[in-house]
Amino acid sequence: MRPIHRLLIVWRTAISTTDADQLRQLLAQCSQGNRHAFETLYRRVAPRLHGVALRCLGHGDLAEEILQESFVRIWNNASRYEAHLSAPMTWMVNITRNLAIDQLRRLREVPLDDGQEDSLTDDSPSAHDLLDSAREAKAMNRCLETLEGPQRQAITLAYFHGLSYPELAEQLPAPLGSVKSWIRRGMERLRRCLES
Repeated sequence: MRPIHRLLIVWRTAISTTDADQLRQLLAQCSQGNRHAFETLYRRVAPRLHGVALRCLGHGDLAEEILQESFVRIWNNASRYEAHLSAPMTWMVNITRNLAIDQLRRLREVPLDDGQEDSLTDDSPSAHDLLDSAREAKAMNRCLETLEGPQRQAITLAYFHGLSYPELAEQLPAPLGSVKSWIRRGMERLRRCLES
């Protein structure tokens, strides 16, 4: 898989800028221990986060458990939320998604018989794979720096923060057609840069 494809796997959520501002305020209040803000946050985003967990796990009871665990983590880590790194909904979706993925991994683990552990191969990346990944990340960063401001900003928000086209148009603020054009042209420039 080419580096650009690996880096462009996204998780998209639908939320308006106004909602994002309100969620940022609620998270800030939660970080100060405001239980009323936490209740409000729960009512606002629980259905969306439950949907994320349900899509990942495919089972309602497990999704409920992950939702509850997600909100415990959101409450405990609200002070660590950094608005300049991601939208609040993206941050909470990532928490929920990661917990669901961890749960799937636990469910797929099968206890091993004595002696089977020795026959397992090491699936961790080799030093060569790690070096290749570091080179790819460095190349991607170098190529991103060659993009014009709006292209770089649109691609970064879309592919690294999970914003959809309509969300980008609101966030940047720019017409939807311009956002799509920036991403299309920027992706072409990235492709050429990475291939050189």
